[in-house]
Parts: sequence; C-alpha cells; structure tokens
Amino acid sequence: MNTDLGIIFKNLGIVGLDLIVIPFVFVALLTYLNRDTKRFLANGFGVNSELYLGFIGIFFHELSHLLAALAFGHRIEQVRLLKRPHPHQRGRDGQPDLALGYVNHTWNQHNWYQTTGNLFIGVAPIFGCAAVLLGLTALLIPSWFQGMLTLIANPFALDWTGFFGALGGDSHPWVRWPIMILLSLNLSIGGFDLSAADFANSRIGLIGFITIVVVLTVGLTLFNAASGFLRLLTAAIILLAVVLGYALLISLLTNLLVRLALQIKEH
Repeated sequence: MNTDLGIIFKNLGIVGLDLIVIPFVFVALLTYLNRDTKRFLANGFGVNSELYLGFIGIFFHELSHLLAALAFGHRIEQVRLLKRPHPHQRGRDGQPDLALGYVNHTWNQHNWYQTTGNLFIGVAPIFGCAAVLLGLTALLIPSWFQGMLTLIANPFALDWTGFFGALGGDSHPWVRWPIMILLSLNLSIGGFDLSAADFANSRIGLIGFITIVVVLTVGLTLFNAASGFLRLLTAAIILLAVVLGYALLISLLTNLLVRLALQIKEH
C-alpha cells in the first residue's frame, strides 16, 4: 500500500486539473464568447437569426441535456430539442418566451446519484457538442483526426511533431474543409454555451462529484493502481482540449464575423 502523501496530493492535483480546471476554463470561455455572439445576433438581426444560424448546435445542445438526464435517472417532464422563439408570448417563468429548445426534468433530492447527476446534465452540451465535432473531424478531415490520436498516444510526452505531420496528409477534396467550417460555425453558435440555469443546475451536483473524484483517486493511489487511470484520463482530457480549442477558435471567428456583419448592416 502506498501511503506517500506527496504522491497522493500529486495525483489529486493531476485529476483536479484534468476534471475541473481545464473543463471549467473552456466552459467559461466558450460560454462568454457564444453568449456575446447571440446577443449581437438577437439585437442586430432578430431572435430568429440564432435559430437559423445555430439550429444544429441548438439540437445537439438540448439532446445532450436529455441523454445525460436519462442516464442519471431523472424524470423528463417536457422536451423540445428545437423551437422557434416567441418574444411576444410569456413562458412558464412569466418572461418573454425566447427559448430555442428546452429539457425540463425533475429528480429525487434524496437520491445521491440523481443529485450528483445534475453536474453532468448541466455541462453535457459542451461535451456532447465536442463529441459531434470530433465525429465530424473523423468523417470530413481524417488526417486531423489521426493527428489527434497520434498526439495523445503518450499523454505525458505529447507528440506534436506527429500531430502537425498528420495534418493535410490525406487526398480528400478540398471542399470538405468549407463544409467542416460551416458545420462548426452552426454548432458553435447554437451549442457551445451554457445558460444561467445550466450553471445553477451543475452546482447542485458539484460536491458529490468532487467527493467521488477524491475517494477514487486516493483509493487507486493507495493500492498503486493510479498510473493507468491517470494516463487514460489525461489522454481523454488532452483530446477534449484540442477539440474545444478548435471550438474556441471557431467561436471567436463567428463572433468577429457577426460583429462585422452588424457593422456593415448599420452603415
């Protein structure tokens, strides 16, 4: 049994970085950028512009909430994966109905599993949309997908040379890149941001999640079984970071394009 406190705290630090710090940074940046983009779209081109330009992202955003809620045993009350906003009508909260989709669910507050699941349900769109982006990459830009797999083959000694060497290493038609970028823009506008309700929902399950992470990491470290877990976890988070880094660039590009379009419209 390994009772070295230095190793235990080192492993807790790695897991905390992988599961809390890195995802939080991307979630915060993506949410800020895409909320800003939606604000400019709504103010400059009307609330329906968010639907027209981001319907793919909206669909997968809500689908991610739904699948996560089902996985954690929540009761699904109402679902609309895509809907047109009705600003002149009142929603359930008495405010103008600006929702582009929703998943209303309830849970047993005395059930630890269902309560902890709120964290995953709240942040599910970030990971769900990242999975869609990864699938699109494998389908449309396989050289880039292969490069990512090469990069994370050894997560503690990243092969950046192999990653960049794999880019452009296929002979697929160039038209796949514009298709990839257009789909990414749509996914970015509609999917990669969390609402205030999503963040509030996530906070409910945060304590339970941290408890699981600490107990699991300490237990594996004590029995000298943490190395494989840390390697797999770090590889997965690096892959996620590459995909979300691309999503962040696309979100920034989208934001700049929307601002430019608004400037042209106003002049």
